Amino acid sequence: MHNNRLSTVVLISAVVISTGFITIANVSAQLGSMYSMQPAEWPTYAVSIIPGAAQRESAFHYYPPAIAVPVGTNVAWFNNDAGQPHTVTSGLPGASDAGSMFNSGVMPATAPGVYQYTFDRAGDFAYHCIIHPWRVAAVSVNDAFAASNNFELAYGTGPVWNLTKDFRTLLIFTPTTLPLDSFTPVAYNISMYKDGTSADNKVFSRIFATTGVDLPLELIKGSNDTRSYGPDFSGTGAYHLEGSFLNDSADYAITAEIAAINGKSPDSQIMDEFRLQTVT
Repeated sequence: MHNNRLSTVVLISAVVISTGFITIANVSAQLGSMYSMQPAEWPTYAVSIIPGAAQRESAFHYYPPAIAVPVGTNVAWFNNDAGQPHTVTSGLPGASDAGSMFNSGVMPATAPGVYQYTFDRAGDFAYHCIIHPWRVAAVSVNDAFAASNNFELAYGTGPVWNLTKDFRTLLIFTPTTLPLDSFTPVAYNISMYKDGTSADNKVFSRIFATTGVDLPLELIKGSNDTRSYGPDFSGTGAYHLEGSFLNDSADYAITAEIAAINGKSPDSQIMDEFRLQTVT
């Protein structure tokens, strides 16, 4: 799902957290210090260590504190807590296997420290900060996918999304009939229908533009008005859709269509329909 776009020096972003958007700037980190990418990959999903995370009274340390992603997702953690070092360390605090799966080491407190890890197997993985061990977060990884005529859809929680267990699920739409690369802009038209596929059942539709070989779109359980934002990085990475309609048990149809490639409409329609069920 991802392409190698980084060499021995990784150009990654100085972070601007504003409705989930992160802008790429020329901040470099040598592989083997802040990074453990084998091979190096362009990240899909951003997690922030928020300002004030070192304080016990902080509502969060890592945000989001729990995510659900498909196998193969590369997650990048950014230390946005100015003046405070942190770590991203697998396992629970004090566990005998803590840090055996991944461990960032101490992320700098005076620069936008960044750490990446690709989750290549399914399972539920806790992680914590060694320096502030009262903070624990989690990544749930799923290997479920559906293939149709033109797309493959990978599910962060599988085709049945338990809203009580997971507030978020990352979907990754990958075109399978197009020779895409990591640089050509592609526009996707994503529409969602709730409990039926008539026009009256349409609850969301938007064009998402990205560069790369897939479209990551995270669905977020919401109780307020529907909003979408992203991508996490400049021109690439996950978009996010927080939907007031995503709060109860329902059956959804999701259509994915290629609207444009490098600014031009395809010669013929490239579209598939997928299903997602939510349960509470």
